[in-house]
Amino acid sequence: MSKAIDIRRRIVSAAEASLPAEQGSPHPEPPPRPVIVPDLGEPDRKLSRLAVAGLAAAGIVAGLGIHRMLDARPSSPVSVAPRTVQTVPVERKRFENSLRTGGTVGATNFAMIRAPRMRGGRDRGGGGSLTIESLAEPGSIVEKGEIVAVFESKRTADMLDNYESNLAQARTRAASRKASLLISSETVRQSHRKAEADAAKADLDLGTAEVKSEIQAEILALLARQHAASARQLEEEVRLTGIADAAAARSMDLEVQQSQNRLDRTKSDLEKMRLRTPVSGLVVVETTFQRDKFAQAAAGDQVNPGSYFLRIVDLSNMAVFADVNQTDTQQVQIGAPVKIELDAYPGAVFDGRVTSIGAMAVSGGSSGGGGRGMRGSRGGSSGQWVRKVPIQIEILSRDDRIKPDLSASADIVVGEEEDALVVPRAAIGHSGGRDIVWVQDGKLFVERPVEIGLLSDTEATVRAGLSEGEVIAAQVVQDAAMLIDPEQG
Repeated sequence: MSKAIDIRRRIVSAAEASLPAEQGSPHPEPPPRPVIVPDLGEPDRKLSRLAVAGLAAAGIVAGLGIHRMLDARPSSPVSVAPRTVQTVPVERKRFENSLRTGGTVGATNFAMIRAPRMRGGRDRGGGGSLTIESLAEPGSIVEKGEIVAVFESKRTADMLDNYESNLAQARTRAASRKASLLISSETVRQSHRKAEADAAKADLDLGTAEVKSEIQAEILALLARQHAASARQLEEEVRLTGIADAAAARSMDLEVQQSQNRLDRTKSDLEKMRLRTPVSGLVVVETTFQRDKFAQAAAGDQVNPGSYFLRIVDLSNMAVFADVNQTDTQQVQIGAPVKIELDAYPGAVFDGRVTSIGAMAVSGGSSGGGGRGMRGSRGGSSGQWVRKVPIQIEILSRDDRIKPDLSASADIVVGEEEDALVVPRAAIGHSGGRDIVWVQDGKLFVERPVEIGLLSDTEATVRAGLSEGEVIAAQVVQDAAMLIDPEQG
């Protein structure tokens, strides 16, 4: 270690000697000769690095000590400007608490028109599609019983003629066959009657056997037994023939009935080719899949039997079909007044009332209603845990702007008071289990307990503790540093 220090001293002395002489020196010293620094070697370099590291550690420790001393000194006070509070006067007005929901406008009285299902022979062989020949004009108003759609019926009419001919032939065949059965049955009965007569005659002849020879008496006995057996056999044949004839006649009747039923079904199919509306209302054409794309049904399109393609909506009875969160269901009552707004007509407000509340909750975001043909459906993963109850809101206002399938918002009035003292809900605080507000007293606020009545999301009614016109803080006063807003004071 001492060797390294001595070497450093020699280096510093050589550097000082290399500096120029001061100004004015009469005899400048000659420049010193260069000093050759010997190699320290690996052990000496290690010792030098350890010394530098020790000096650095000592500096860090000293810095930490100084920092602690500075933190320990007491801090000087900092002035904070007091916060201001907005104020509002206590108002006496009509208070209304409403619950907002959204839904779709639809009709409570409507008819879904579907393509008829064929009951005759039209659909056999897979040819069940129907071609629209004419259709009611979309958006037009039709009366109950009016024809709204006509399908191509030439094929059905041809089948009807064919079935009428088949029915006539079946009736002719049945009458002819029944006549033949009647003749055959009567022949068997005649044979039976003749056999009975022969048996009776043989019994009479047998009575004369006493005056006959033994051989003749035996012949008469044999003849009597023979005729009796024939009579019994023919009697059974008459019975069996009657059963067979009845079955054959029934078969003929069933064949005729089958032809009649086929004819009647075809007649019904022909009548279905002209569809009549069961209600009066607006014609709404549904979207169907035609020619590799979805489009409204029109004349010339083909539809499958049983598929919906038309809707008749009674505009005199319109409603909003919406959903309410299950936690808010207890606030909604049948008959509650509702203010309805349509997204298509901003600013227009219509009167309504709640007419029905669902008995069961459904998945959240699912308004259902596809079966009514008036509402769409909304999906989402939140439906796995959020439940809503469907409600129906009747629209009491009559307006031509109210159309099916329009999106609407509805404010259901769940609480109201005509003449009430109203304050902001944010102005109400709580202390010692009581509701309180802060009343302005000069430049300060005075805490005052109050009795709160109805509540909404933004306002509250005061039963007792305040008077109309008093000025209160519009928010909770946290401490005395909160003063009146200078712009209001």
